[in-house]
Amino acid sequence: MIVLASLPQELPENVKADIKRYQDITEKLRLVLLNKQQVQIQLTEVNNALSELNKTSNDTVVFKIVGNLMINKNKNELLDELNERKETLEIRLKSLEKQEKLLKDQLKDLESKIYKKLGGGVGKTPDVAG
Repeated sequence: MIVLASLPQELPENVKADIKRYQDITEKLRLVLLNKQQVQIQLTEVNNALSELNKTSNDTVVFKIVGNLMINKNKNELLDELNERKETLEIRLKSLEKQEKLLKDQLKDLESKIYKKLGGGVGKTPDVAG
């Protein structure tokens, strides 16, 4: 993490731009992590619903909640819907994990670049976003 308190008052414009970019990427990473957490929660809910649904017999009456309504639904249709939702969430999760890795790599490279511009030694950069 770059500590701004230890920086000189006047920074070159290119360093200021790099720091701004670092802050922007940090915010993007925060949003990606938040989205990833939400997708993981939804995936857990879908997996739990599938598990419970698979425990029921084929003649069990099942319902789906739609807004304020509970609608009687065919078990196999509901299984298909949940499996499709699960697949969609898994794809989304993989995408978010790729974005997370990319952003962390960008932060690490940018931090090293900024550190060197501010007079830090080569190879002395602290670990970031690890």
